[in-house]
Amino acid sequence: MTTAPADSTAIRFPEVPADFWEQAFLATDGCTRPAVLKVPDSSGHLFPMEDVLELGANIINAKDVSLNVDGTLLKNPVLPGTPPTTVAEFEQYLADLAAQNDAKAVTYTRDYCLRHSDRVALMTRSFISGFVDRRGIPAPGINVVYIAGHYQETWIGLHNDWCNTFLVPVHGRKKIMLWEPDYFTDAGLEEKAAFNGICFGHLDVSPYAADALVLEAKPGEILFIPENWWHYNQLPAAETSLALSIGIFSNGTPAAAAQPAIKAALQMPQFNQRAESHPRLPGGVLTSLTDVELPTDAEALLQAIRDSLTVHQLARSTSNGVIGGGGALREAPELTADSVLRGRADSPVILLQTGDGTGLLFALGAMSRQPNATHVTRLIEHLATGQPFRVEQTITHPEHALAVTALARSLYERGVAELVV
Repeated sequence: MTTAPADSTAIRFPEVPADFWEQAFLATDGCTRPAVLKVPDSSGHLFPMEDVLELGANIINAKDVSLNVDGTLLKNPVLPGTPPTTVAEFEQYLADLAAQNDAKAVTYTRDYCLRHSDRVALMTRSFISGFVDRRGIPAPGINVVYIAGHYQETWIGLHNDWCNTFLVPVHGRKKIMLWEPDYFTDAGLEEKAAFNGICFGHLDVSPYAADALVLEAKPGEILFIPENWWHYNQLPAAETSLALSIGIFSNGTPAAAAQPAIKAALQMPQFNQRAESHPRLPGGVLTSLTDVELPTDAEALLQAIRDSLTVHQLARSTSNGVIGGGGALREAPELTADSVLRGRADSPVILLQTGDGTGLLFALGAMSRQPNATHVTRLIEHLATGQPFRVEQTITHPEHALAVTALARSLYERGVAELVV
């Protein structure tokens, strides 16, 4: 059996060979050294140009964009009207952008860009899945930055990032000067806070050029930059480029990772009412804090925090830690009892049975309530195997057929189940 052939509008999952990540870890000395990697997909492209241009158009249309002209970030950017959808239009758009702002160098970017493209989010999860299998899901998550521009030097200047970065050129090239994390320790340069690290800003890097490692990546290649390595993009002259930067924030602390879940529990209405009076404890000798019985409301809060942490962990696991994406991607065919599906290891689906016949379904980092958990349990179990199965195998009773096929169709539309022929 094979996955059903894609039509012109179908999602293309990157085809990552089994040994790609082993080779990547060897080439980067365990993610501690910069390296240029070949795109693992047989097409030679990790992200199709048309999908990245569509992502850029969504960013522009949403006015969720940062514009930098000649090294200055504009507070209220004005962009040309129609976002580009072809390479030629992209080149012209940048030329119009420069002319409109009386600038030589222009760059427009968006951190957390995957909220604007479920397609690119799915491709990112598929590519990064092997890394997560080996290193685990980073506590702060995996962020992707959209970077488009016509410039000679990095728009924010010499800087580092607190994340491992896979820089993927989609159009044009990247030529990066790199220095080890402690290289500028005694240089006396003024540090400025950047979004994902520290920035020295625009300065003359020629005194440090002889010590730099210079790497160049073009479409079909991926430039890996380890966390905290200083880097600076410098070309002989201004060039046009379009790239996606995948940042894996492996340096998060447990406290930072737990904060969203704890905050969610603390905001529950039942924990924002006047607390009970706590009885005074008698004096004596304790051998363990477990000997102390906490007030009922405090115990309930602790359990709510634990539950919230667990829910967040389930959500992050089903998205591979990738921030953004998860909506409908494609139209599902008419599914029948004879339809053959399989789950995807890079997008697991988890069903939490709640004991009252309902359940919580986790997929692509989102949680939804399943009104009849027992009806769809076998479907989730079959998807988890990654092996092909007929829909009829997951229907335990005729009255469950509607719920099973509806959920199967939804999971197919969202890209976490595949139709097999």
